[in-house]
Amino acid sequence: MKKAQKLVLDRLLHPLRARTPWVRPVLPLVPEDPARATVAAELLHATAVLERRGQWHGEWADLNVQLPDEPQGVDAFLEECVARWQRCEPVVLQGCFSEVVEQAQEWLEDRELLRERLSEPGGLREWLFEQLDPETGFEPLQRARTLVDPERDIEKVRVAAGEHELWLKSACLSTYPDDASLRLRTSFGTEGEDDASRDIQRHRLVTELAQTLFPEAALVLEDPFLRALLNRATGMDVLATQHIAYWNAPQGGAQMHHDAFAEDAWNDGAFRQLGVCYVQFTGRTAWIAVSTDALCNAVREFAALLRAGAMPWVSQVVDQHMLSLVDDDERLRTELALPGCGALHALVERGPEFTNLLAERGHAFLLEAGDGILLPNRGLHSTCMHSVWCAGDEVAYSLSMALRPDRAAPHEDAKAVRRQRRLTRKDRS
Repeated sequence: MKKAQKLVLDRLLHPLRARTPWVRPVLPLVPEDPARATVAAELLHATAVLERRGQWHGEWADLNVQLPDEPQGVDAFLEECVARWQRCEPVVLQGCFSEVVEQAQEWLEDRELLRERLSEPGGLREWLFEQLDPETGFEPLQRARTLVDPERDIEKVRVAAGEHELWLKSACLSTYPDDASLRLRTSFGTEGEDDASRDIQRHRLVTELAQTLFPEAALVLEDPFLRALLNRATGMDVLATQHIAYWNAPQGGAQMHHDAFAEDAWNDGAFRQLGVCYVQFTGRTAWIAVSTDALCNAVREFAALLRAGAMPWVSQVVDQHMLSLVDDDERLRTELALPGCGALHALVERGPEFTNLLAERGHAFLLEAGDGILLPNRGLHSTCMHSVWCAGDEVAYSLSMALRPDRAAPHEDAKAVRRQRRLTRKDRS
């Protein structure tokens, strides 16, 4: 083995680094370490510059390296994926959906043109009237819906589905002038209040509508490995719903966040949202995807470095209040679960320093066309946190789908539920 390759392997086998079998490992390229670039070049699959809305987060090397002790065979890999799901770690499926992408080429050729149409008010309504005829069972309605976020929302259109009403909304990902990213969401009810709804009938209608508009979504859930994985990991039939089509453009992406709801903290899992399935159809995206447990450990490690005097330029924006949060596990988890990671935003989103630490610890991934990632979820304080960048000059098209049990929840009286919770708290006290 060449000395350069041994140096890389030693880093990838570091005892603090997370292992993700059957996935190309990623290492940060640090400018002040020219040897790192030389080493990476010998094993290089691709590089990615991470810049999101004017904030630079570093550069990564995606490596062609086969690590020892990888699971052998599909059954062993399936068991490893199930174990990662149960630990709320990302389940990265590189190449799993390559055949889906090939089958979807006819539709994918039109997706960039669709992004351009949706970026203008009126474009969504016009497109829906072209796509939905009476035979589909869905009818776009003329009256517009009120925009919840006028700064980013472009258009919201109601769609009748029998006696029910659904909606689609086109929106920019940010207000940054050089970010042309866009998303199209399919849902129902009131935004925010009904995001965690257990109304399985309307969830199924959302699925049907999304698959009518985006046939590639139906192909994803037909994948036998994905079906086997979800069934083994959850022990139930799973429905993909609440579809979001993403167009991540250069300078676009998403800051560190999660897809959990408060309902998950007390629900037994039989009816709550279980996680998210994301599939890359064109272009490339760079990801930090990490369980809440591992993210907490990384924040503590980073805080210890700052307290020891490392990276004094970072200490200028990370105050003592932020550092005090890391000493209390419950407070730390609560803060990270808030939008933007709450008071820890300046630490988590500071730039390449913390991002590179997460990459060194094995939580960085590059997704290309045909790749997917599952983001499992067990509640606000135990989920899969993630951050995304566009990883190239090409607009990257993808679909994100919420995963829920495909079963009807029993009717619950809201007042009775609140009363039972109060009694439970009294019993415990």
